[in-house]
Amino acid sequence: MFKKIERIRTLAQCSAQLQLKGDSIASNMIAHRLAETLMSLDIEEAVPLTRACGHYLNLSGIAELHHGVRRDRATREPAGHSSDSVFARLIAEGVPPDELYRAVSEQEVEIVLTAHPTQVNRRTLQYKHTRIAALLQQHDRSDLTTEERRGIVQELQREVAALWQTDELRRQKPTPLDEARGGLHIVEQSLWAAVPQYMRRLSAALKKHTGHDLPLQATPFRFGSWMGGDRDGNPNVTAKVTQHVTALARWMAADLYLREIDTLRFELSMSQCSAAVWKMARRIIAEGHTRKAGAVRAQAAAANRQGAADAASHGGSAAAAAYAAGEPPASFRLLAPKASRARKGASTDGGVGVLAGGEGAAFPGGMILGTQPVSAHTAAEVSVPHDLPGQVRRGGGSDLEFDDEEPTPAYPGALDGRPPAPAAASAGTPAGPLRPAGAGPLTLAAEPGTPNTLPLPSAMPTPFKPASETAPPAAEVAGAGVDGHSAEGSGEGGEGDRANASDPTLMRKSLMAQRTGTSPVMFARQHEHPGFHPYRIVLGHVRDRLAATRRRMEDLLSGREPVNGEEGAAWYESEDELAEPLMACYWSMWECGGGVIADGRLLDLIRRVYTFGMCLMKLDLRQESTRHREALDAVTRYLGIGAYDEWSEDEKIEWLTKELQGRRPLIPADMPMTEEVREVLDTFKVAAQLGRGSLGAYVISMTKGASDVMAVELLQREARMQVSADNSKPLDENSALRVVPLFETLEDLDAAEEIMTRLLTNPWYRAHLASAHGDHQECMLGYSDSGKDAGRLAANWALYKCQERLVAICKAHGARLTLFHGRGGTVGRGGGPTHLAIQSQPPGSVEGSFRITEQGEMVQAKFGISGVALTTLETYTTAVLLATLRPPSPPRREEWRSVMEMLSRSSCESYRAVVHNNPGFIQYFKQATPEEELGNLNIGSRPARRRADPTIATLRAIPWIFAWTQTRLILPSWLGIGNALMAAMEKGHLPTLQAMYREWPFFSSTVDLIEMILAKTDARIAALYDEVLVADPESKRLGQELRDRLQRCKNAVLKVTGHEVLLASNPTLRKLLGMRNPYVDPINILQVEILRRLREDPNNQRLRDALLISINGIAAGMRNTG
Repeated sequence: MFKKIERIRTLAQCSAQLQLKGDSIASNMIAHRLAETLMSLDIEEAVPLTRACGHYLNLSGIAELHHGVRRDRATREPAGHSSDSVFARLIAEGVPPDELYRAVSEQEVEIVLTAHPTQVNRRTLQYKHTRIAALLQQHDRSDLTTEERRGIVQELQREVAALWQTDELRRQKPTPLDEARGGLHIVEQSLWAAVPQYMRRLSAALKKHTGHDLPLQATPFRFGSWMGGDRDGNPNVTAKVTQHVTALARWMAADLYLREIDTLRFELSMSQCSAAVWKMARRIIAEGHTRKAGAVRAQAAAANRQGAADAASHGGSAAAAAYAAGEPPASFRLLAPKASRARKGASTDGGVGVLAGGEGAAFPGGMILGTQPVSAHTAAEVSVPHDLPGQVRRGGGSDLEFDDEEPTPAYPGALDGRPPAPAAASAGTPAGPLRPAGAGPLTLAAEPGTPNTLPLPSAMPTPFKPASETAPPAAEVAGAGVDGHSAEGSGEGGEGDRANASDPTLMRKSLMAQRTGTSPVMFARQHEHPGFHPYRIVLGHVRDRLAATRRRMEDLLSGREPVNGEEGAAWYESEDELAEPLMACYWSMWECGGGVIADGRLLDLIRRVYTFGMCLMKLDLRQESTRHREALDAVTRYLGIGAYDEWSEDEKIEWLTKELQGRRPLIPADMPMTEEVREVLDTFKVAAQLGRGSLGAYVISMTKGASDVMAVELLQREARMQVSADNSKPLDENSALRVVPLFETLEDLDAAEEIMTRLLTNPWYRAHLASAHGDHQECMLGYSDSGKDAGRLAANWALYKCQERLVAICKAHGARLTLFHGRGGTVGRGGGPTHLAIQSQPPGSVEGSFRITEQGEMVQAKFGISGVALTTLETYTTAVLLATLRPPSPPRREEWRSVMEMLSRSSCESYRAVVHNNPGFIQYFKQATPEEELGNLNIGSRPARRRADPTIATLRAIPWIFAWTQTRLILPSWLGIGNALMAAMEKGHLPTLQAMYREWPFFSSTVDLIEMILAKTDARIAALYDEVLVADPESKRLGQELRDRLQRCKNAVLKVTGHEVLLASNPTLRKLLGMRNPYVDPINILQVEILRRLREDPNNQRLRDALLISINGIAAGMRNTG
């Protein structure tokens, strides 16, 4: 097999090299010989050969990524896009340090991970690839012994062998829940480690150039998701699926935090703490004893009742039964139960749980993500003892109590056994009993080592309750320092407060100065608590609540009713609740001289809490505008007020505004409706139940008018009114999800200005935007459908102009704009190098906030390995910072805009003449590409088409690009551009085009991306698809015309750039393509033959498998699928 592969690779390499050197005759001869050899193979020989080439391409991709990380680590100077170098550049250009610090601290970048209808790799293979990358990183260590290095090589061999023997094909179509698991797996696999590492790097660079550390609550970037929320054209994403995905995300968040808390509890063994943390610890102990006493009494009463029943059933006397049913004597004492909380229907670790929600929802063996047990401790948890010294755990949790060996305090009024501090003590230390005057002490069950009475503060809230419920003084509860210094991050502020979080450097210096200014004896008297572990007590309570959160999510996932009220332990609903005790511990450690410890694992955990929250990635919901119109049409018809779908835009706006200004419910509870309408309304009800804690935005695809936005506002208000009534709570008008219009087609982009103007001038909408969203408007731009509609060049220019207009409109109305870029992996869908793409945005369109999608295989490529994820996060942060503080230049001359308009119009006409107006194009597309076969493969949960109509308009943009990428023609990324450039040159605009390329970032980035994609095309391979698969002579002529256009486009781009060959300015990529193509070419040839045989025998499962293997291989070589 190896010799055969090497022979085929050599032939492919020779053919490609001869083609590059201009010897097309010799190249074609070798190519035909190669094709004859491959096409004559039996399927049993072809499949292993295809697999081998595909695995080589995947492994070489891992090696390339690893080499890039290794090169960056070995470079002494910081990379050009690193935080250090970008900050230094900005300071050198005159940006004041304070402005730089504020811009970084307030920056909001959100990366939204989405599923992919053409995601080809199984998650099993992705995991093995990650394992191989980790072994390569270990192998680079310079301190390895010969034996250790040999062991790593052997482990690599085992992983590659396992990879070869693993079936890479999905045998079942993935469900939305499967896709969501894949997205969460990325967090666990790499982002969980990469985020705190990058935050440290960012903070260090800030400290170096501005003198200030990054605020503890700053979130320069966050993560969102569409997996389980994107229902646009995907009937598999239902309201129930959305509920399950959010519960799954919260389950995993609690599980990840539990691992970190267990390690921290073992690490933070100190007995010194601040007054605030000691207050928390005392409160937790008191509540623990109260709960324990209640459990003791309840169990004793139950035992006595059972005894009475037994006595009566065995003929005992009435007196004996009465005595058995009474209270036990004072000497009787029953220990707290050891068994964990028993719940009806609870799953066991070894059982099989079935999730409500139908097929694909089951998690075998109690596994939710397929990697971690639901109820068992993870490996990370097991490695740290839960029963820490001086503490015992209550059954079913980890509430910490003191064991029998702890000394009884000499002073019952203080847990530390010392007399109360005098009044002259520091203001940060409580100077006496905390219960109000006249209040009696809290009497607890007599436990060895525990005082009989505990002083409790009257105003002290239950630990870690939301501020809205208890509103405790921030300086008391949330880790305040002494002398009334309020700790940053009390957990009471929302996201807006975090953006304005203070510099932690000042607080640290203040606490250090305060400590050095206090005598050691006085300091020890105020902070030392011998025999106690206050941080472990506080973190033990945190662990209980995290465990309760995880159990609650298990209940929801398994279809059980979660335990609420007194029976169920408190669970975490928001990250602020979780962050509050962590921040208290952090500032307490700084106050007590343990800042170096606080800035370790604890700080990393705080960074994670504010970045990932309690759901790791907030879920966006997306639905097509027509579905909302259909729902409202059903409502208006049922109410007898007309047909909503037939009203004009003015009539719709008038009616929607009137309904939104009113307060009465609109939709009757007993209204009959279709399943489609019911699903829309159920989705809004689920959104109202989940709220902003789990959900991000509601995105409206195919937005055609302002009424589409107002319709969603009305429907979600109706749902919130219903949920509020069900919960007997008043409606919170400011709890609505932000509604995001998505402008996709060329027509939509042109209409965006009018739509947003109408919205921002609507009195109700403007007031709602201000009150509910802080005057923050978000708009999404679709790069995929606009490119499919008008071609890449025309779409790029329309997107550029649309952004300019949206920026101007929002500024005129005093609204802050965030643009959400729906980019894909390929240039045809707006993809390309991140830094280049962001730097080419219009001036003013990136004002410290930026949202963007990362899709399919690009998620794994950019975030699958921790080192690569670190670089990706840094690239996003610095690119957005540069676009904010040093925006790219607008067109320097008005002539450039005129030329761009001409190019856009010409390229759009040329593109549409082929794709939309040529009656033979669809037939050619179906014959020359594997588009039709893609719909029958188990690749993604979403159908390839929005509707059954077999037209280009109904075909999704992703499989549209995917099919052309497989044939190596990659038509949508360049069609129309060559004709437009040549037409402009014929009119004498070549010098202008060259000047635009040199001086205008937007135009240069567009041309560079097109040049990159042209270098990936191969007309020889595309011709082979036509020769074998296309039968109609007219279709063959169309194929030849397209290949001629491809060559003209290459020539035109080379003239504009001034390059002699494609990618002359990027020799590294040029070399990599030369290395990959000899392995991609044979897979393409085999795919052509497989398609030919499969079209003759459509039900041959072996051929279907072979086709999917070839798709995997080509996708690995091209590095993007759609």
